[in-house]
Amino acid sequence: MTPHHLHATATAWSLQTALEHLAQLADDEAAHIAAETLEAPALLHSPAWGRRHTLGGHGDPTPGLAAVTTAPRAPRRNRWADMHTRSLRKLGWLADQLPTAPAGPNPWWRIYDTIPRLQPGTAAAITRHLADEDTCVRTAVGCGPQRELLDDIACPNPRCAQRRIHIQTAGPPEVWTVVCAAECRCVGLACGCGMPGAVEGVAHIWPRAAVLHAA
Repeated sequence: MTPHHLHATATAWSLQTALEHLAQLADDEAAHIAAETLEAPALLHSPAWGRRHTLGGHGDPTPGLAAVTTAPRAPRRNRWADMHTRSLRKLGWLADQLPTAPAGPNPWWRIYDTIPRLQPGTAAAITRHLADEDTCVRTAVGCGPQRELLDDIACPNPRCAQRRIHIQTAGPPEVWTVVCAAECRCVGLACGCGMPGAVEGVAHIWPRAAVLHAA
């Protein structure tokens, strides 16, 4: 695959793992909300008005304490579930823009399945959409990018003097990718990065196996 396709694939897996975390938060929140609605509502009392006495000594009836209210508490919104639904709707819209996307109920899978068949420019556009959503979800749930830093392994780009690379670890190990910690950029066909379909200006990215086996 070209660098654009590798970026799209890596970003798709990053978003998928973020959505799984978001879905778990939504499930946990739903359980908390359900427990809250089962709790007994607070007792509500009316003011104690006391008792009035007439000259004849007979007392007027007074209400005293009001009956306990049992009005159900309105459940609060599950903001994690709302965010998860919004993300899936956005992915559904994005999948619908791809003529080669398969049919099915899972919008993430529809996009992921069609990435290898996309033109490089379309793959780049998909990457931007997925990256925006991934950043939005990860910021909300408080988790950073899934990557590991490896020191003293040279960047595969011969023009780069860095010896620090990141392994992007979202998804199964066979789809992990490697990027330069310095975010070095391709210079096109004369780059020497060894990637097919090298495109000037694109951040370098390689399959994990190709880099670590060579190292």
